[in-house]
Amino acid sequence: MGIAVCVIIALIVWILKYYQNLNKKNTKSKNLQPVKCPICDSSLYVGENLISKVYRPMNVPDQLMVVMGCPRCYPKCQPGLKRICPVCHKPIAQDQSLTARLFNKSLGKKHVHVIGCSNCHKPRAD
Repeated sequence: MGIAVCVIIALIVWILKYYQNLNKKNTKSKNLQPVKCPICDSSLYVGENLISKVYRPMNVPDQLMVVMGCPRCYPKCQPGLKRICPVCHKPIAQDQSLTARLFNKSLGKKHVHVIGCSNCHKPRAD
């Protein structure tokens, strides 16, 4: 009788820990914010990427990057979407892009900081 009670208590503890771990995983995935296009502000679906060019060298923590847009605003903008610069808040023509810095963080994470569009950020002539 005593062994059966111990087995039942152990089973209840295991089930509680299992559901506790499930809740932790679910709250982590709910805290993720959707990735948005910096130009048209539309959400990117899983597997969609921004259309961009990253300039070499690849082994540095900070790289120059040009962002053309997402699949909904580049190469052709879908009806109802506006291409707006997040820095100067002016319209961006279809042939214009954003200049940005790509920061390669540890563990493979990346962070993009937009500097401006072709109108508000002119490259330096060094």
